[in-house]
Amino acid sequence: MTPENYLVTYRNKNGSRIFVLFTTDFGDFVLTKDCKGDGCVCLGCLLFTVTGGDINNQHPILDTDKRKVLKENLIVYPFTEIGGLMLHGLKHEKYKKYRGSVSKPQLDEIFRTPDALLFIKQEDDGTFTYSYLSPTFDKKVISRGCKSGNCPCIGCRIVDMISIDDKGISSHVVDIKASRSTPDDELVLPVFSDHEEIISKLLSKDPSIRHEFSPNIFDSPLEKMFYKLAFLDLHIYPQYNVGKYRIDFAIPDKKIAIELDGHDYHKTKYQRTYDAQRDRWLFGEGWQVLRFTGTEIYKNLDGCIDEICNLCGIERLSNY
Repeated sequence: MTPENYLVTYRNKNGSRIFVLFTTDFGDFVLTKDCKGDGCVCLGCLLFTVTGGDINNQHPILDTDKRKVLKENLIVYPFTEIGGLMLHGLKHEKYKKYRGSVSKPQLDEIFRTPDALLFIKQEDDGTFTYSYLSPTFDKKVISRGCKSGNCPCIGCRIVDMISIDDKGISSHVVDIKASRSTPDDELVLPVFSDHEEIISKLLSKDPSIRHEFSPNIFDSPLEKMFYKLAFLDLHIYPQYNVGKYRIDFAIPDKKIAIELDGHDYHKTKYQRTYDAQRDRWLFGEGWQVLRFTGTEIYKNLDGCIDEICNLCGIERLSNY
């Protein structure tokens, strides 16, 4: 989130100032060079006294509390929302365009504030807990027990997530370079602009979020449907190899194998025999096999994931 408009003041050695406006709708232009310094009533100086609003509520048009000092003699003030409306009343054609070294993208970078925050905290057992805070969510835990590295938890997925805009430009949804630490030793990763909406919709299970998997690792639409919801709560690996067998989904640290028996994929006598042999071998290796039919998945996918979480002793965080 960044301000729409800025006022930049340059103070000369004699105390006078030059005022330049950087705007979203009208470009960058020099407001006045005629400031006389202290006590001046030029248009630039008057901006610091002007307020806007209705009869009962008047607000300043400049947010002086959020000013930034670029150099000793160069200060930037963001306009408030009401101040941005005031700019429409100026006769923009009479002002000269600004052609100096400062630019609005530079100011946007300086003033931008995150729309959401991803918190990562290391626990006493060495695992990591992820929490998320946004206008949609109060700070809430979204993942526990992360082992870091090649972890499939939703927290690590968000950190690795890439978004592609309408122009085909890709970017990470979390700004890793802008991370910082809190006094409580939490790592805080900012999330900016439209990326907040993507993550919040993902965590709230919004059906408008589309998932693309490249390469497509799933053997059936049923597996893809299951994974899109299951990965929000389970540290789950699709198409996981154990010995000579491949499991639909695995939770390796708990030795849980999850098999989805779709009607088109497990209907022959050979397939049923193969599944039984595999289950016995996995049992001998200390694995527990959980099987769900296609009917169970289609009718009550949430209930299936609840059952897995209960059997594994995993707290289901996506429902809170």
